[in-house]
Amino acid sequence: MPLRLRKFLDQLLDVLKEDYPRQLGRLIRDANGLTYLQMLDKERAVIIVRNRTITITNRAKKSEINVRVYIGRTCLFDVLEGRLTLAEALEAGELKVFGDPLTLLRCYAIWERVISLARTSPRFYFLTYELR
Repeated sequence: MPLRLRKFLDQLLDVLKEDYPRQLGRLIRDANGLTYLQMLDKERAVIIVRNRTITITNRAKKSEINVRVYIGRTCLFDVLEGRLTLAEALEAGELKVFGDPLTLLRCYAIWERVISLARTSPRFYFLTYELR
C-alpha cells in the first residue's frame, strides 16, 4: 500500500531536517509566506510556510491559499525519474498549477531544487518510492 501524502510530507520534512538543514533553510526562506494546496491524485495536503517553519495540515481558508498544485502519481514519478520535465508536465496538462504568475515562478525554482534533492539523496529517493 502506498504511503499517504500527508504522512509522506511529514517524513520528508524529517529527512530534510536531518540530512539537509541548510537546503531546508533556504527552501523555507524562499517559500516564506506561501500556503500550498497540494493534490496528489485524490489526496490533499496543505503546506504552510511561515517564519522559519513548515506546517503540514489538512485545511486552510481559501483566501490563504497562494498556490494550488494538482499532480498524479504517474506524472510525479515521470518527473522524478527524468522522463518528463516540469515544463513538459505543465504543457501536457499532467501538472496543473494555479496562482499568481510571480508566485508560481518563485515556486518553480523551489520545486526544481526539491526534485534535485529527490534525485541525489538516497533517503529522500527511497521515501518518495513509498508513495507508489
